Amino acid sequence: MKQKIAAVILAGGYSSRMQQFKPLLPLHGSMVIASVIRNFQKAGIDAITVVAGHNAEALLRGVEGLGVRVVFNARFAEGMYSSVVAGVGSLVADSGAGVDACLLIPADMPLVRCSTVTRLCEALYRSGAPVVYPVFQQRRGHPVVISSRLFPAILSGDGTGGLHALLAQFDGEAHRESVLDEGILIDLDTPADYQKAKEEFGQREIPTPNECQATLEEIKTPPNVTGHGRRVAEVAEKLSLRLNAAGLQLNVALVRAAALLHDVAKGQPGHAEAGARILAELGFAEVGRVAGSHMDYEFPEGAALDEAAIVYLADKLVQGNHIVPLAVRFELKFAAAGAMLPFVQKRWKTAERLAEAVERLTGADLLEIVSPRNNLSVAVVADAPTE
Repeated sequence: MKQKIAAVILAGGYSSRMQQFKPLLPLHGSMVIASVIRNFQKAGIDAITVVAGHNAEALLRGVEGLGVRVVFNARFAEGMYSSVVAGVGSLVADSGAGVDACLLIPADMPLVRCSTVTRLCEALYRSGAPVVYPVFQQRRGHPVVISSRLFPAILSGDGTGGLHALLAQFDGEAHRESVLDEGILIDLDTPADYQKAKEEFGQREIPTPNECQATLEEIKTPPNVTGHGRRVAEVAEKLSLRLNAAGLQLNVALVRAAALLHDVAKGQPGHAEAGARILAELGFAEVGRVAGSHMDYEFPEGAALDEAAIVYLADKLVQGNHIVPLAVRFELKFAAAGAMLPFVQKRWKTAERLAEAVERLTGADLLEIVSPRNNLSVAVVADAPTE
C-alpha cells in the first residue's frame, strides 16, 4: 500500500543574513514560500504544514489561501531544531492524518523541482529507509524525507548538534537518491544568493549547465561526445548573444542547454529524436524539441532565426571539439554519403542559408563571431563525432 507523505516547511527563522524576511520575498512572479508550497502540491503532496515563528503575522497573511496549515513555534528563538519539533509534533498530534513520513525543507529553498519531490517519495517506497537524502553531484541537499519511525527520536531530542546530528545516527540505514536538480543545494541565505536565484535560476524548465553535465553523466555519455557538446554550446551562445545585440530575442539559456545535450543519445538509432524523448521524460520538453532538431531543421525562405536554428548551425560549425568552416565540416560527409547524399546536401544547404541569415543580421562574418581569428581548425578530426 502506498504510504502517505506530508511536508513540513520551516519558516520560523529571523532571516538575519538576508536582512529581509525571506519567505515573503518576490521571486519569479511569486513569493519564495509560495514557490516551495506549489512545488510540493504539483508533486501530489496535499498535507503541508508551515512552521511560523519570527514575523508570524506577516507569514500568515502571505500563505492565506494557499491550502496549507500554519503551526506557530513559540520557541523559534532557540533555532531551527525547535521548528522541526513543532512541525513534526503537529503531525504526530494529528492522529487522523496517518502520516508515514514527512518531507522537511527550509522555506528559503524555492528552486527544488516537483519531479525531484516525486522521485524522493518513490525512493522512500523502494528503499524502506528511515531517511532519504537527495544528492546532486555527490552533495546532499533538501528536502529530506524522514520516516515516521524517527518522529519519537526527533521529539525527544535535546537539539544538540541540530537535526543533522540526530539523523547522522541513522546514516548506515539512510538512502541517498541521485537527482538531476541543482535546486536541492540552493538556499537564499544572503542578498547575493537571492540575486543569483533571480538571474540564473529563473527558468526551471531549462536545466542549468551543472544539471546538463549531471544528465550526461547519468546517461554515461562518452567524454568525446560531451566535449563536442560543450564546444557546440560555446559557439551557439556566441551566436545568440550577437544576434540578440542585433535585435533578436533568443532564449540564451535554452540555446545553451539544448546545445550541451543535443547528442545525449549519441549511438542510438535516430539519436536526435531519441534524445528529444529522453529530455522530455526528464521534464525538459522544450530543450528536447530544440536539441532534437540538430540533425534536420527546416528553414523556409523568410523564416526567422530561432533557438533550434542556432543549435543546428552551431553543430555544423564544430567537428569533434574544433570550430571549423562549414565546408570543412561537410567535406567528409559528402565523401561518405553514398545513398544518403541527398540528405547531406539538404543539410548543407540549410546550414548555408542559416549562415547567410546570421551574417545579414549581424553585419559580421560568421567565423569571426564564433572563433578568434587565430583559433580556427581547418582539418577534420578523424575520430570525432560527426553529428
